[in-house]
Amino acid sequence: MLLCLVRGVRRHAMCRTRPCWFPEELRYASLAYAEQTFTLDAPIKLIARIDRAYRYKGKLTLMEYKIRRVERVFMSDVIELSVQKMILELAGRAMVNDHGFVVVEHPEIPRRRAIRVFLLNHKQIIELYHHRMALLRQTISADHAESTSRCRRCEFLKECKKYPESTP
Repeated sequence: MLLCLVRGVRRHAMCRTRPCWFPEELRYASLAYAEQTFTLDAPIKLIARIDRAYRYKGKLTLMEYKIRRVERVFMSDVIELSVQKMILELAGRAMVNDHGFVVVEHPEIPRRRAIRVFLLNHKQIIELYHHRMALLRQTISADHAESTSRCRRCEFLKECKKYPESTP
């Protein structure tokens, strides 16, 4: 009984000290992993460094911290968190929620925002892995980006046949 009371007091104190940007669903969660690297050898070889993983009611929720000028989540953030989820689950460490959070902090303004994202499943991660490997082996060619603004920043723009010199 005393142990339950002590745990309850600790959780309540933790809740009161959480910053206002912290996701409400994780207010009473405990930190399970911070800045730890995990690897997976099968079905594909993966390595990931987990920024934060919080445990609540037997499940982990992943959190990735980013410093950028825009409060925005990129697909690479979703892939990064999804790989972390796959490694933790397949390595038998824990069950992980199908969503995570990307915490975006502006480099000059001391403000953070946690953005909830839905993660890819294991099959989608494996497909992305094989697609990337095929691109690196040059057995397939890359698709063009759907947005011209992304193409303008591409390192292969000069070699690209879709957007010749007319692309600013």
